[in-house]
Amino acid sequence: MASITNTLGHRDTPSLLALKGIAVGTSIFIAGSMATVSLQFLPSLVLAAQQRDSGRSTSKPESGRLTPGANAASENKHISLSPAAALKGTLDTEALSATSGYKIAAMQFALMSKTAFATQVPPELLTIVASGFLACYYRSQSLPAMIWGKWAAVAALMTAVFPLTGGFMVPLDHKLARIAGTEAAIEPFEDAPIDRAMERGNTEEFLLGWGRLNAIRTTLVVAAGGVGLWGLLA
Repeated sequence: MASITNTLGHRDTPSLLALKGIAVGTSIFIAGSMATVSLQFLPSLVLAAQQRDSGRSTSKPESGRLTPGANAASENKHISLSPAAALKGTLDTEALSATSGYKIAAMQFALMSKTAFATQVPPELLTIVASGFLACYYRSQSLPAMIWGKWAAVAALMTAVFPLTGGFMVPLDHKLARIAGTEAAIEPFEDAPIDRAMERGNTEEFLLGWGRLNAIRTTLVVAAGGVGLWGLLA
């Protein structure tokens, strides 16, 4: 059986072994992080989005036209979650006092999204660079395609995460951020009424749609880690 330090007669240097370990290790880390979000975090947010408003907001109708009152300014304040606050895992004071389950779910999702961007994107880029270098190096050494092709596949699978995230998942991020109040809402009229029932349904729909896309993304990363592990042990 071939040693992990020997690839069809070509002995890997410590630097190459380190790059292999980085590519595989970061892939497994990212896959675990994404799977945790889908299996543990998102289901709780969906349940929260399905909850009715708490008793403190019972004086207001659940849906329909809401006429702005004297305290309308406080209703329309936007939550500001800076990346630093997201990394600390803290919510704005207004988020802590929110009374709508769907809005709390959207706020928590916005917090998670900012944190995930800061903790997952750098390892993803590191995996692409490491595996891409391995593929180019082994190909330049005239090794068989089955050797360098594995690392090229790792780079390709990890790269595929970015168009999926940017093209389909980020728009849902922005929609949920507008519901949470972390981004300015797009309204047809300045005094447009808030339909809480519709917002609740939209929040649940966006979370479920994001979860399905995240499952696809997780599958890509798991495949990248599996191929990388195969290349490491071959």
